[in-house]
This record gives sequence, C-alpha cells and structure tokens, in this order.
Amino acid sequence: MKWIKGIVKFWKTIQIVLIYFISIVLVYFMFPREGKFRYEYTKNKPWMHENLVAPFDFPIYKPDQQVQRELDSIQSNSHLYFFHDSLIGNEMIVAFTNDYNSIASSMGIGENISGRWAMTGHLIANVLEETYMLGIIERHAVLEGVSMEQTSVMVVKDGLAEEHRLTALFTGRSAYEYVTAELEGATASSLVVLNRMNLNDYLEPNIIYDEEMTLKVHQSALDEMTLSQGMVQSGQLIIARGELVTQSDFLIIESLRKEYESNPNVGKNYLVVYVGQLLLITLIFLALFWFIYYFRKDILISRSQTIFTFGLIVVMVGLTRAASTHEAVSVYVIPFVLVPIFLKTFFDIRYALFVYMITLLLAGFWVPNSYQFVLMNFLAGLVGVFSLRSYYKRGILFYTAIFVMAAYAIIYIILTLLQEGDFSQINWINVLWIAGNGLLILTVYPLVFLFERVFGFLSDATLFELSDTNQPLLRALAEKAPGTFQHSMQVASLAEEAVMKVGGNSLLVRAGALYHDIGKTDNPQYFIENLHEGSNPHNEMDERSSAKVIIGHVPRGVEIAKKHGLNDKIIDFIRTHHGTGTVQFFYRTFINTNPDEEVDISEFTYPGPKPASKENAVLMMADSVEAASRTLKAYTRDTISDLVDNIVSRQEEEGQFSEADITFADITAIKEIFKNRLSNIYHSRIEYPE
Repeated sequence: MKWIKGIVKFWKTIQIVLIYFISIVLVYFMFPREGKFRYEYTKNKPWMHENLVAPFDFPIYKPDQQVQRELDSIQSNSHLYFFHDSLIGNEMIVAFTNDYNSIASSMGIGENISGRWAMTGHLIANVLEETYMLGIIERHAVLEGVSMEQTSVMVVKDGLAEEHRLTALFTGRSAYEYVTAELEGATASSLVVLNRMNLNDYLEPNIIYDEEMTLKVHQSALDEMTLSQGMVQSGQLIIARGELVTQSDFLIIESLRKEYESNPNVGKNYLVVYVGQLLLITLIFLALFWFIYYFRKDILISRSQTIFTFGLIVVMVGLTRAASTHEAVSVYVIPFVLVPIFLKTFFDIRYALFVYMITLLLAGFWVPNSYQFVLMNFLAGLVGVFSLRSYYKRGILFYTAIFVMAAYAIIYIILTLLQEGDFSQINWINVLWIAGNGLLILTVYPLVFLFERVFGFLSDATLFELSDTNQPLLRALAEKAPGTFQHSMQVASLAEEAVMKVGGNSLLVRAGALYHDIGKTDNPQYFIENLHEGSNPHNEMDERSSAKVIIGHVPRGVEIAKKHGLNDKIIDFIRTHHGTGTVQFFYRTFINTNPDEEVDISEFTYPGPKPASKENAVLMMADSVEAASRTLKAYTRDTISDLVDNIVSRQEEEGQFSEADITFADITAIKEIFKNRLSNIYHSRIEYPE
C-alpha cells in the first residue's frame, strides 16, 4: 500500500510529467518522417558551410514557377477531341429519302409534277450529304462559355485527327439555315412535299465529344513533361565555401534537399533519424521546463496552466504540419502571433516570448527555410505583443491586426527581394495569405473569453471590469460598510502604485485590493473603520470573541467571493492579505488583562496562507499600512516613515513574505512609495479665516 500512498502524495507532479510526456509524443508523431537537410542557405548570399559535394546522383528539379508555367501551357494548348460518325449522316439521308418518297406517294402527285419533286428531294439529299461531310458538332457542356471564333477542336475522321475551328463546323442551327438557304431557288410547287416535313428531324450531330481521347492525350502531354532539367553526378562539387548562391546553384541545392528528404533510397538510417528527432524534441521541451522552473514555478505546479501552454504549442505544430502537407493552404495563414498574445494576456511577456520561440523552433522543421520562417514570425510576434497593450481600449485589437499584417508583408517582401533581387518574383498570393493571417488575430477577444472560462485565467479586460465600483459586490460593500469601501479604495491606490514600481500586474493588485475585505459586508459594525463615535460592540465582548469576529471576515470573504464566481487569483488576495499574522490589538489586550492566564496564540492568528506572489505581498503591506495610518495623532514625514518601517519590518520578521517572489530591494522601494503617498494624502492644509 506504500506505493499507492506515494502516488497519491505525488499525484500532482505525476500529472505534470504526463502532460510533458504526452506533448513530446504528439509533436514527435507529427514530425516529418524523412531526415532534415542540415544546411541553411539563402539565394544571393554566400554559402557559409563547407564545400558541398554531391553524395549521390540526383536530378536538377525545375523551379515551381517554371513547372507551373509549363502546366499552364499544356492546359491552354490542349485540344478537345471529337470523332466524326459517318453512320449518323448516312442514316439521316436514307431516313429523309424514304420519308420524302412516302409522303409524295400518299399525296398522289402526278407524273408531270413528280419529276420536279423528285429533283427537289434529290437536291435536299445532296445538301444533307454535304452538311454531314463537313459535320454538325455536338452541343456538349465542355463547349459552354468558349469563344467560337478563337477555339479549335480536333476531329478524328477515318483514323486521322484534324484541327478545325469551331466556326468551320456546323451547329444544329447553322446546319438548318444552310439547308434552307440552298432551297431558296426551288419553285413553290416543287416544295409541296417538303412543306409537310420537318428538316430538323434529319439534322443530328455527327461530331461527338470523345472524353476518353481528350483525357488520354492531355495525360500523355503531362507524362512527357519532365520535372527535371539535367543531372548532378555523385562526387561533383556543387558549391564551395564563401561562393555566392546564384540562381543555378540555388536550384541544384534545392534539388539535393528535396531528394535527401523525400527519396527513401539515398542510404539514410531511418532508425537513427527517428531516435534523433525524439531526442531533439525532448531537449527542446526540457529547455522550456528549465525556463519555467527558474522563472515561473507557479506554472510548473499548475495543471491548467501547463495544459494551456503545451496545448498551444501542439496545436500550432499540428497546423504547420497540415499546411505543409496540403497545397490548398499556405503556412503563411497560420496565426502564430496568437501564441505570444495569449501567453502575455494570462502570464507575462518574458514567458510569452520564450514559449513563442520554442513553438517556432518546433514548427520550423516543416518549412523549407527554417531561419527565414522563424525570423519572420518572431519579428511579427514582437509587433503583435508590443502593439496589443490593453484589451480594454477600443480599437486596439484592430490596430494590432493591421500592424501584424504590415510587419509580415514587409518582412516577407524584404526577404524575397534579398533572395531574388526582383519585384516580379514576389508571390503576391502569399501576401494575401498573410492578410488572412492578420484577420485571424481578430479572434483574440472571443478566444480569451473562452480560455478564461475553461482554464480559470484572468485577462486585463476582465480585471478592468472587476475594478468597476459599480459591480454588485463593490456596491454592496459601499452601502453596508462605507468605511471599509473607502479603506479598500485607498489600499488599491497604494498597492497599484507600488506594483507598478517593482514590476507586477497593477490591474490584478487593484482588483484584489478592492475585494480583499469583502467579508466585512456581513458584520460591518465590528470593524473600526465603520464604527460610529460612541458605539463599539467589542466593549461588550471578551478578547477571544472579538478576535474570532475579526478573523472571520477572511473565510467569510472567501465564501462570498466563491458564491459570486470570482476568479481564484482574486480570492487569493482575500485569503492572504493578513497571512498568518495575529490580531495584535486584542492579543495584546488579552495578555495585559490576563497576565496569569496561558494564552493560545492560534485563537488570535489568521488562518493564512502567506502571500504567494508579489502582488499578494504588496497588498498585505498596503492594507496594514493604510489601516494603521488612520491611528496616527500627528501626520508628519517622520511619523509616517516610522509607521511604515515598523509595520513592514514586523511582517518581514514574521516571515510573511517568505513564499512570495519579492526581494529586499523591492520591499525598500515599496516602503518609499508608501511614505511619499501617505505624506501627500495627509499633507498639512491651511486654516481658512472665519
């Protein structure tokens, strides 16, 4: 059973380790299975590696633009194939002749007239024969929208294919017009039989679309097109160290990279490749672990924060893999800038940028030129992080999206010009993908709201809302305990200024200060700031009972905060603003009035815990200093200074700041801010004459 107790004891640590392990495995299985080409190179820049010699024979592949041009040429020059069906014409002529003679016989036309109508029937049969010899083309869907004057088709007749303009072939309508035009010279009496017939019944298309032949010829043209333009022999020098990577060199090196990464027959040991990939991914995640361990231990012990961070990394790597393996989507549309924006919103900028770099390093394995990919996205990420300063300012997100789009586009164009040296080589389609990337940044607001609810985070926008004194809880505090409300406002002002000086989240400490004494709304009359002159309920209570009521505002405040759905970070200010300190007034009073009685100090001690963050520690100092400053009989620089020094020193001696990330230098700076601020609040005022 000991091992079960061990698992229970270290269950939280085991969960964090599992999150790391699962993230490493997911990224590993998304990694490209082929080996990674080990050289970085840029067109029109010197080759900075050792002499590059071809390790094996490989073809020189044509650039993508050239391949696309050849494909477009094949597409534009390919013809539609039709076959000439002579049987249809013969059948229609025979059908016409039989019908014509049958109608004439049924009409009982005399022999004098029969010579004329026989000649007319023979004439029409000859015209139909000429029409079918030239051909009546089928009205097929492939001809919809094409220009009749500029389009040619191939017509296969008697085994030979000939090119014909569409205008040189009959359509059903033009064939009818041609036949009727040939009969204009005939007399009315000779047309007596024809008037009882419909010529359209004998004009059927005999040039039929041959889809199979069309596709076969088109595929044959594609098969004949080669993707390469020459070969490089094994042992051939490709480029020497220091030489400029010209266009031709760039094509050869790119061909070697493609062959190395995609050809399974180049002699790579794939077991070594896979093990190397796993080790590399593990080392990258290990670097992230050490950073968190040294600079953000609070994240290391938080399951939700760890899942959120590693979830962002895995999702971005997955999106890069999807975009790199599907031609329909470009990697430029992936909004990598969202990673540092989200992390800055919920954590801090240093953590955001480090995790962002880790994400780019992992995603870079999927793109051809990793250095340019990382450079472009990192610079755009810096623009996004520093331009999105405050969520509560209207329009700031729109401007951030504009700045990020501009940064991406400018960096992309500059890098392209450095490589190509020609504006015409800029792929403007990629610029459009970048524009789509910028538009995706506008999803920050709804996603921040979602992440706050799912992971229990706090954004600046939410903190700004919580700091609004019209919030129901703060309005209740102002109405039921106006003295406590004013005290909280003063504490918020002191704590906010101090945190801005020593570094921290000023919005967080302000919101925490406003809610830290929310528990006093239950029994406000027991707290000195709400007492009216001449009435003090503690006069009728013993010291233990009074201390119990005073201490009770902390757990009661936690209950109220949870009931109203306040975030845990705000609740932490309520829990820790007295730490494990004692209710000094009643404790000392009890000792003085009961010198012979043994005192249980726990009855006069707050339950804690101690402040665990810089913001919590600053609030504790500001709360005690502000409350004590109201008891001074004379407000001078010296009395205020002594008060601040004594209170903060006592808290240091009690070890109240031992679990917070705050230094002695920070505490010294905070004390100076408190002294200056209190001196300004309680400065001397002139006495106006009556």
